[in-house]
Amino acid sequence: MNKDIPSTNESDSLLTPPEITKIAKETTANLLPNKSREKYTNTYDNFMKWRSEKKIKSLSENVILAYLTELSHTHKPSSLWATYSMLKSTLNAKNNINIHNYPKLVPFLKKQSQGFKSKKSKTLTAEEIKKFLHEAPDNKYLDLKVNIINIKINVYIV
Repeated sequence: MNKDIPSTNESDSLLTPPEITKIAKETTANLLPNKSREKYTNTYDNFMKWRSEKKIKSLSENVILAYLTELSHTHKPSSLWATYSMLKSTLNAKNNINIHNYPKLVPFLKKQSQGFKSKKSKTLTAEEIKKFLHEAPDNKYLDLKVNIINIKINVYIV
């Protein structure tokens, strides 16, 4: 835990034997998703660096709201939601702080999302896929063609 930020359960930590505290810390470190742990950690570290640069000690709702507001000038709403979600997990795991209970954050994110249309990836039609498989040069696209065929086979099997 960060020494600048007191735990919400300081009395518990004083009464808990060190070996139990160690087990709890190791378990807590494994709560973040394995595949994206690095991304979660980077998001947390960026937030903590921002706090440090601003000389902010607390993790109050207003601090997180100010951080998200700054990010909103350069990030899309979908990225803000992802940042909120990753901070929610990491702050809970590392600092025992549940920002889900902060009532201003979700309405702020919803307001940022109003009128935002995310870009949708183009989906190829069956005819376009068939044309690609027949006309694209094998010397350049053979691996991709094999992957497409495998995907089609798996769709029919499953």
